[in-house]
Amino acid sequence: MQPYSGIRILDLAHWLGSYTGRLFADLGAEVIRIEPPGGLPDRERATAGTFAFLNASKSSITLDMDGAAGFNRFLALCGSAQAVILERDGPFWDRAEALRTALPGLVVTCVSPFGRTGPMAEAPASDLTLQASGGILWMSGRIEAAPLRLPFGQAAMVAGTYAATATAMCLRDAERRGRGHLVDVSAQEAIAHSLQNAVQVWDLEQRVSVRGGEGTRDATEDVFACKDGHVFLAAPPALPNSWNGLVGWMEELGHPSGSALRDTRWTDREWRKTQAAKDAFRKLFCDFTAGLTREELCEGAKSRKIVMAPVARLADLPDDPQLRHRGFFRQLDGHRFPGPPYALSEPVWRVAPAPELSQATAEVA
Repeated sequence: MQPYSGIRILDLAHWLGSYTGRLFADLGAEVIRIEPPGGLPDRERATAGTFAFLNASKSSITLDMDGAAGFNRFLALCGSAQAVILERDGPFWDRAEALRTALPGLVVTCVSPFGRTGPMAEAPASDLTLQASGGILWMSGRIEAAPLRLPFGQAAMVAGTYAATATAMCLRDAERRGRGHLVDVSAQEAIAHSLQNAVQVWDLEQRVSVRGGEGTRDATEDVFACKDGHVFLAAPPALPNSWNGLVGWMEELGHPSGSALRDTRWTDREWRKTQAAKDAFRKLFCDFTAGLTREELCEGAKSRKIVMAPVARLADLPDDPQLRHRGFFRQLDGHRFPGPPYALSEPVWRVAPAPELSQATAEVA
């Protein structure tokens, strides 16, 4: 038995809510994509890999949803479900209240770019505009450059995670009290809620947080190139073991950067925050790392108590020894497939290919 065994969720999402159903499917729920003849206008179908990731382990059926008769057909199917996921511009988006009236114990989760109400409720949206309006663009990248969009459809991932969390709480409450809920999830609000402490900084200090963060002020705290990629380093004065270990390592190998970093100006904490110090340190450190691989650097750093980590490329992740040990990636149709980012005491993880249109099971039909 899995945590959501016995729970049926009807999934009419086509973009922002698709990950919600995937999370429940990972935990044992029977998640059924309800699609009109010809299929939903899936934005995630733009890439087969994205569609497969968001819809793995779901079932799929087609249903004629036109007119009053179509709504009644859907309503009859809802009678066997505990939750429904609706999305703006998808089927029955405007019938959420009617679903609750007909089935008071149902959890109806509505996912949209800006929420069900307000002046932006019907505004067009994309991943880029949602990241911009939610504030994450302003917080991403380097302060000297333009705001940066995070890759790979982050708006849908963030909105889907929040929608799943709220739906899970409401399912528990509905089970306990027999009363359903209407969950209204705004992708803009979900992103704004994920801005670390940026909102609180303004509220408490009237100061706007900036790209680059608050903890990378020292010249050593950054990402640097090496022989086969990049490493992250942190060796500020507040971490004397890291700084002394780094300089000592350079001197031990006879590299000239070691003696250069013994200059007394590197003991000046304020100077180390300047752009001149950052430029000088980058040149000295990258001269040292140019002949060393990420593995060589990080192994040497561990033995010397230097705070350093390799910067993993996407292509590195499937063979990462830690992820491999925990069995994060599984084989699906001959391809590596990412699992859920958690481990439970019972073996609950399962995955099946994303369904083709009309792939109905006998019990669903």
